[in-house]
Amino acid sequence: MTEYLPQDSNETSLWGETSIAGPKSVSLSESIQVDVLVVGGGYTGLSAALHLAEKGVSVVLLEAKSIGFGGSGRNAGLVNAGIWKTPDEVQKLLGPDKARRFNLALRDSPALVFDLVERFNMQCQAERCGTVHIAHKADAMAYLEDRCQQLQNLGAAVQLIDGDRAQAISGSPVYRHGGILDPQAGTIHPLGYARSLAKAAIDRGVRLFQHSGIESLVRHQDRWLARTGNGEVSAEQVIVAINAYADGKSTKVRESTLPVFIFHCATPPLPTDIAASIIPQRQGLWDTDSLLTSSRIDAEGRLVMSGPGRLHGFQRRPRENWMMRKRDRLYPQLKGIPWVYRWSGQIGVTSTKILRVQLLAPGLFAPAGYNGRGIGVGTVMGKQLADTITSGNRDDFPFPIEALYREKWSKMRAAYYDYGTLALEFISSRG
Repeated sequence: MTEYLPQDSNETSLWGETSIAGPKSVSLSESIQVDVLVVGGGYTGLSAALHLAEKGVSVVLLEAKSIGFGGSGRNAGLVNAGIWKTPDEVQKLLGPDKARRFNLALRDSPALVFDLVERFNMQCQAERCGTVHIAHKADAMAYLEDRCQQLQNLGAAVQLIDGDRAQAISGSPVYRHGGILDPQAGTIHPLGYARSLAKAAIDRGVRLFQHSGIESLVRHQDRWLARTGNGEVSAEQVIVAINAYADGKSTKVRESTLPVFIFHCATPPLPTDIAASIIPQRQGLWDTDSLLTSSRIDAEGRLVMSGPGRLHGFQRRPRENWMMRKRDRLYPQLKGIPWVYRWSGQIGVTSTKILRVQLLAPGLFAPAGYNGRGIGVGTVMGKQLADTITSGNRDDFPFPIEALYREKWSKMRAAYYDYGTLALEFISSRG
């Protein structure tokens, strides 16, 4: 078993059990001076560190726990393009010019992910087999038709599929209405991808320290000085890429999003004939239900399903049971097969469903709020931050930069969401 720290002691992560080994690195115990300090060992921080190093920039990356400990090691592994908002909705929020740069940057995010996988021979079970936004009922098709047209207007190679093809792709009689297929997207082993990014960054000269949480970050003589328990880093610029896993010492980052939980359940490897009947071409699926569920088959033939909520205390059993009932309705051939893996994690959600970058002070960037699209968005964000830092020009940066943003009543709203989804799952399982 490779090193992995689950959210709670009663969780068993499929990705932690099956990932390649993480990088061997020690905690920081010296004083270092570099061009850029990256805080956080998730997709954004690792991508930024890698792309900075490729440009000849000296980089230290500090991770408070282990690489991929946060959302980067806990998600479903669907490599999707874009964000939840449609291109037209983004335009209403950002205006035509900014929205076009924003939408185009994220339209091609799967291409960047799979290019990195190929370029560095990453061992993360990558399959560029497409993903499908699939209708859970006939009424959902009007929304998907409009969304598909907007994406096509943007130049995305997406296709509207009919009910017969949706059923053939999913292998489920429930998903018989249609959907949007993005053949450029796909799936990965999410923790394996994070660890592979770390290896690539180290190979390019990044100095990476795990179990090195920052205790203070202050401005000192036109540089930033970060202190850990046993060392310090002086840097001209800092990227704080901790998103939903910001702690009490990172108040400005923590309060910029709502911390929302997502949980995942996985079967053991299924018999070959059963596995072949479920998503036979291995696309990743996510549906249009208000209690959104994603489904995929991993490299060893396990079904992995994800939904809203946490597996904490009394919530664990009802959520697992709800997911099993939905699974058995989608795939009756799985009745009686247990969940053998279950785990959860947090995502950073914003009220607008638009990611943001806070410029907390000169040279101090804090991206956050990927709203559950972290693989593609985080990878692109890291590269774009690297490009902006090295060029010194923010004019071409495709994402909104704000001085400071705060989500009001974030803890209360997150709790409302958590218990609200639990109630809806209880009601829907008896409907």
